[in-house]
Amino acid sequence: MKRDIISVLDMKDDFEQILANAAKMKKELKEHKKGQKPQEPLKGKVLGMVFEKPSLRTRISFEVGMGQLGGKALYIGPDEVSIGKRESVSDVANVLSRYVSCIMYRAFSNQNMRELAKHASVPVVNGLDDIEHPCQCAADLLTVLEKKKKLAGLQMVYVGDGNNVCNSLLLGCALTGMNMRVATPKDHRPNADILAKAQEIAAKKNCKIEVLSNPFQAVEGADVIYTDTWVSMGQESEKAEREKLFLPYQVNDKLAEKANKDYIFLHCLPAHRGLEVSAEVIDGPHSAVFDEAENRMHAQKAILVAVLSH
Repeated sequence: MKRDIISVLDMKDDFEQILANAAKMKKELKEHKKGQKPQEPLKGKVLGMVFEKPSLRTRISFEVGMGQLGGKALYIGPDEVSIGKRESVSDVANVLSRYVSCIMYRAFSNQNMRELAKHASVPVVNGLDDIEHPCQCAADLLTVLEKKKKLAGLQMVYVGDGNNVCNSLLLGCALTGMNMRVATPKDHRPNADILAKAQEIAAKKNCKIEVLSNPFQAVEGADVIYTDTWVSMGQESEKAEREKLFLPYQVNDKLAEKANKDYIFLHCLPAHRGLEVSAEVIDGPHSAVFDEAENRMHAQKAILVAVLSH
């Protein structure tokens, strides 16, 4: 039976093993640069990358990562497919399944993501949709693990829009025993079903998931502060309104004073200095955003190996 990674929950049984494998692959890559022969577990495999939304990190990290694993990656842009418009989701899924070993889909709609996975006979990996971003979550927690040497018991604080990145982090933190607080305006809270599921998992893992409105209260004692853009792709018409609403949620030195002295700052990028984060924070000593960006590749390599070795 094939394995899809549409949600962080699709890694619930081996999430920490995937993170450990990602760390191992990162170490092996550094050793390879010193002359060691690299492992190529996906030699002969082909990844079809279907993009409805552009991305610097997603495309490059999957393409380079697949090459390092011995496989190949094909970029399929929005003009070539137009899923659901030029061709039905099921037809695209069936056709691609005849050519490639795995499909990475970066989509506007979680509904299309699930339909593609349902009709594809090869594994489907979610490269982002409107509900979740599981690959980003794996990269984020790999970065925390590198910096803090553990996950269980740490305090993650997410400040800003309760979007797809926030949803996946709620599940990832719960699965690894991390506490998480989300500070967001009342009408921009994370997905209610995902929040309830994360709280249910957290109760068994002895950690706490909370949603607050006050960012200063949320950041108290934070080991990790995370934020993301206030205006995601497709929300451009709401730009002025959102920027005004979210201004009190900017991550800056004043807000970060409430965090632990050795906190790390994360952002999935692209970032807008002077909006969701000040330049002092994102370019300062606490920032790990470029390690986090690099870790997209290592986390995704571990995910690809997990689904293609299934």
